[in-house]
Amino acid sequence: MDKNGKIKGKVSIIDILVVLLIIAVIAGIAARYGSKVTTAVKSDKQFEYVLRVENVREYTVNALKKMGKVTDKKSEKELGDVVDVQVEKATQQSITASGEVKNPETPGRYTCFVTIRATGKESDDNYILHDSTELSVGRNIDLYTKYVKTSGDIKSVKVLD
Repeated sequence: MDKNGKIKGKVSIIDILVVLLIIAVIAGIAARYGSKVTTAVKSDKQFEYVLRVENVREYTVNALKKMGKVTDKKSEKELGDVVDVQVEKATQQSITASGEVKNPETPGRYTCFVTIRATGKESDDNYILHDSTELSVGRNIDLYTKYVKTSGDIKSVKVLD
């Protein structure tokens, strides 16, 4: 290295550091956006998921039975179709003074099992709707149709052939 900081008069240490920095940035970008991420998501799949909507009034039950398209919050993207609605009387767990657990019916309230057929992406771990909503059992999601806005927990998800 000479007095100007160049190795054999041609390349400086700063030049070497800049080249190493550029290589590190390229390696970081390749690791972040490499093929492993893009192969995790498979092609479009059609699937059905069942949403459990609890403790709703008869008005909501009737609105759900009208079926219809499921959309995102702003009604910009279609996310599927309601294809079936099963209704049960709602119950609420209570404990008596003696410590006994009971599940009496709640008057005027219902639990609905709403089956929705949707198209989205399948990955190794889950299913993803077109608005990036992840569908996994137990997750609470919002349900928007022309007739009703409510939410419920996902009870099951299955891929259709």
